[in-house]
Amino acid sequence: PHPSVPILDSPSTSWCPHPLPSVPIPVSPSQCPHPGVPILDSPSPSRAQEQPSHKPSLYSAPSYPSSIFESSNSTARQQQENPPASNTQSEGSDSVILLKVKDSRTPAPSLPFFQAELWIKELTSVYDSRARERWRQIEEQKALALQLQSQRLQEQEHTVQDLVDLNLRVPLEKEIPVTVVPEEKEDAKSADGEEEFPEITEEMEKEIKSVFRGGNQDEVLSEAFRLTITRKDIQTLNNLNWLNDEIINFYMNLLMERSKEKGLPAVHAFNTFFFTKLKTAGYQAVKRWTKKVDIFSVDLLLVPIHLGVHWCLAVVDFRKKTITYYDSMGGINSEACRILLQYLKQESLDKKRKEFDTNGWSLLSKKSQEIPQQMNGSDCGMFACKYADCITKDKPINFTQQHMPYFRKRMAWEILHRKLL
Repeated sequence: PHPSVPILDSPSTSWCPHPLPSVPIPVSPSQCPHPGVPILDSPSPSRAQEQPSHKPSLYSAPSYPSSIFESSNSTARQQQENPPASNTQSEGSDSVILLKVKDSRTPAPSLPFFQAELWIKELTSVYDSRARERWRQIEEQKALALQLQSQRLQEQEHTVQDLVDLNLRVPLEKEIPVTVVPEEKEDAKSADGEEEFPEITEEMEKEIKSVFRGGNQDEVLSEAFRLTITRKDIQTLNNLNWLNDEIINFYMNLLMERSKEKGLPAVHAFNTFFFTKLKTAGYQAVKRWTKKVDIFSVDLLLVPIHLGVHWCLAVVDFRKKTITYYDSMGGINSEACRILLQYLKQESLDKKRKEFDTNGWSLLSKKSQEIPQQMNGSDCGMFACKYADCITKDKPINFTQQHMPYFRKRMAWEILHRKLL
């Protein structure tokens, strides 16, 4: 198949130029698959090895400039498929044809590369599974939120008519709105509606403004119930300031004083620090707080509850056997009710030497639709005090957020004069 290449005989091993291998393959003349081509004799392998290292190869691959191999891919492929004729140098009768063939084998990836690829696939699989799980949880939360929203809308449908009636009512004098009350009490409320919101006279306004103005912050403005109210304390009632413990404790004592009047339920109000101490330190830390008081002899127990930055109120009603939680932001606090019930059990054992009968007792948290709710972040203390005011008179809770500026001025005057209007 190679008519243009002369092949010389040699007494030793003969070489046949096959089309594919990149090295010469030794064959005998009878074994050559190209019968029409004369075979060149070549020196034996041992003889080839004895060639001096300084002599050039018998037939070596042609030398090309490096720029030729940096040409385009098409030129490289053309050179590989049609290799150029080799420059031949003869020494004696020896001749060799060297064919340049592209090796198609691809080296196998190294072991570290293979392990890294497996690790990446495994890591990707783990994160994909976590992402799917997180997406499933998000979808479940969305479904739950939609379900709760639907339930809340259904509950509000029952109160739509009441809200319409409320908005159609004509407000009282001085634009003080009225809330809906049960039908049987409507007449009684209309009769004494003005007494629920007594007018603040001009003289009272001047006195209130004078204490709200700047002055000596440590000046004592009122003293009673072993409590001292300074100008700094009273100014927490001004505008949208947060009420402090002194103001709330003083007001709770005013409610206890009023409960001594005929026809009103007997009331005992705990200090604002009572519940926090009971919850964090247990009964032993507060059992001496009632050393001179029999809490089981009263009708109502008032427990102000401070949740860090929010005031709430819990009420123990011995007549109705209920412990009720009032939150002006609609919070539910069953834990507080359970703590107070446990307190009653321990107090009975300690003071009465008998177990407290819990049969028939209920623990309740008022829903946002059942009691007035604050519309800002400042009036929670006012709401807690006014809840207590209505409850200790056995009156419905009939105020709203719009009453708060009026109630702040009124409470300041009541604390200054140590009596409730």
